[in-house]
Amino acid sequence: MTRFRLAFAAALAVATSLVSLLIPRAARPPTPGPLAADRAPPARHAPPAAPSVPAAVVSPPPRAPARPAHVVIISEDGMRPDALTEELAPRHVALMKEATVARRADTIPQSDTLPSHASMLSGFGARQHGLGWNSFKPERGYIHVPTVFSIAEEAGLETAMIVGKPKLRHIAPPGTVGHFERPSYLCGGVARRAAAYFDEHRPDLLFVHFSDPDEYGHSHGWMSPEYRRAVRNSDRCLGTVLDAIERSGLADSTLVIVTADHGGHGRHHSRGHDAVERQIPWIARGPGADEDSVLDAPMTTMDTAATVLAALRLTPRSGMQGVARLTFAP
Repeated sequence: MTRFRLAFAAALAVATSLVSLLIPRAARPPTPGPLAADRAPPARHAPPAAPSVPAAVVSPPPRAPARPAHVVIISEDGMRPDALTEELAPRHVALMKEATVARRADTIPQSDTLPSHASMLSGFGARQHGLGWNSFKPERGYIHVPTVFSIAEEAGLETAMIVGKPKLRHIAPPGTVGHFERPSYLCGGVARRAAAYFDEHRPDLLFVHFSDPDEYGHSHGWMSPEYRRAVRNSDRCLGTVLDAIERSGLADSTLVIVTADHGGHGRHHSRGHDAVERQIPWIARGPGADEDSVLDAPMTTMDTAATVLAALRLTPRSGMQGVARLTFAP
C-alpha cells in the first residue's frame, strides 16, 4: 500500500509538470508580488503609443487700426535722411524702431523752406498755395488755400504752431491757428517751449519747427562737421519734445510725425534737381503706425497733410494732392 502511494505521488508530480508546460503563461494565475497598478506591464504587451499631436498654433489677431487723439508734426529744417545715423541722431534711430518709416520721401520741386512747408501743411503744390517766395514779407499776405490747421480749427480742435523762423507766419492766417509762437531761432528754445505747451494745453494738433540743420548747412555746408553738430542738436531737441509727450501720459494716443522741408547739398537746396536736396525723412509713431515698418511706396511731403487729416477724422479739401499713408480706425 505504501509502495502504491509513493508511486501515485510520483505519477501525479510528473503529470503536474506536464500540464504546466502545456498551459500558456497568460492563463496562469498571477504570481504574488506588487499590485498590478504599481507594476509596469511587459513591453511586448504595451499598447502602441498615440501619435503626437502638436498643440494648436493660435496666431494673434491682426492689430486693429487705432486712431490718435493728438497729432504732433516735427519738421527739422534741412535735415537729410542720410544724416540720421546712430552716431549723430540716436534718438531718431530709436524712434524709427518704434515707427513706420518711408523708404523714400521727397519735397516739392520748389525745395525752399516756405513753399515746402506750405505744401507739407496744406497738401497743395506751390502753384496752388501761392507761397513761392522764401522770406518773411508781411505785405505779401498769407497762404491761398486751406491748411490742416484751418480745417482743424473749423472742426473745433485746438491747434498750435511753435516755430524757429518768422516766415512760417505766412502759413498761419489770422483765425486759422489757435496759437502761433516763435520763442527762438535755434531748436533748444523751440523744443523747450513746445514741450511746456504740450504739457499745459494738450493740443489736438501741434506743429514744431527746428532751424538748426538748415542754418549750419547754409553757413558751413551740408554734412560738414558743423552741420553734423546741428544734427546732434536737433536730435536732442527731438528728445525734449518726445519726453514731454511721454510725461503727459498721452504717448499711446498721440501720432508723432518727424519730417523735414528739404535736404541740401554743398551750401544750397534751392535748385530742387539734386536728389539730396529734395529727399526728406518721414517717420510716424503712434496710433495707425506699425512698429519697425517701412513704407515702400514713394511719397511726397503733401502726404503729411493728408495723413494728418485722416488721423483727426477731418475732410480733405478739393484739389489736395496728398495721400494718407497710414490706416486709422473708422
